Amino acid sequence: MHGFALFLGVAMLAQVPVSAQQPLFSFGAIADVQYADKDDAIGRQYRVSTAKLAACANLLNRERLEFVVHLGDLIDEGAGNLEVIRKVYGQIQAPRYYVLGNHDFTAGRSTLMSVLGLNRPYYDFSVKGWTFVVLDGMNESVAGGWPEADPHAQAGRATLDALKKAGLSNAQSWNGAVGPAQRRWLQETLARAAGQGNRVIVFSHFPVLAASCRPEHLLWDHEEVLRILEASSATAAYLNGHDHKGGAALHSGIPYVTLPGMVEHAVNESCQVVDVYPDGLVVRQAGAGSGRSFPLR
Repeated sequence: MHGFALFLGVAMLAQVPVSAQQPLFSFGAIADVQYADKDDAIGRQYRVSTAKLAACANLLNRERLEFVVHLGDLIDEGAGNLEVIRKVYGQIQAPRYYVLGNHDFTAGRSTLMSVLGLNRPYYDFSVKGWTFVVLDGMNESVAGGWPEADPHAQAGRATLDALKKAGLSNAQSWNGAVGPAQRRWLQETLARAAGQGNRVIVFSHFPVLAASCRPEHLLWDHEEVLRILEASSATAAYLNGHDHKGGAALHSGIPYVTLPGMVEHAVNESCQVVDVYPDGLVVRQAGAGSGRSFPLR
């Protein structure tokens, strides 16, 4: 947790937004529960994730939340683990949303979508005049649940080969890209939100800003996505998981926050609430009265 706190401290420009004593609304955020019925490894407590998530649900149920989002990797592997942890996530009383992570696709794309009740792997929804965008960072990938002959898998292979040839640290099979079609959809969604006067918070499993994570975790097409986000006046913030260490940074007035992975952190470090103010976000531990503040442009 110390790395996450350090990043937040660097990014923080104010302790508390000053324009409002009460937030406009709040939502819960969790990343990388990564449950599996298998022994612990490299600091990851797979079986304990059910108890951690249940404890987190209890904390979140005491808050006044518009919704809760899980930022990807609900499981470590295997379709058999998915239903177990989905039921625990279901203990949360607020509306629940899913972001899909690389480990989730080990269940198979169609099975994953069916069990989680998703019609699309990327989508948007609105709350109190704010738009929330959910991206699928494994849309083009070699491990995104696509058959090898599928164009999404072929595009992923080509991108991974190119990144490896360039010697980039995010040339990893456990990363992926949103791809051109989803980037166009993102642009259109941001434009529509701007036209409606809505601010936008984007959720993804993968980070897009190197300063907010260890660079080997970056989305393959992070530069293209970053340009789209920062070109839109509607973009308010970007939240992701994937790098279990956590981190945060401000860039062009936009906070990019990587939540610490629950599979490697205690509940009081990984069960988060985001308070949304007119001029800032406060990211805090569930049940805590204060947290780290990020100004909004």
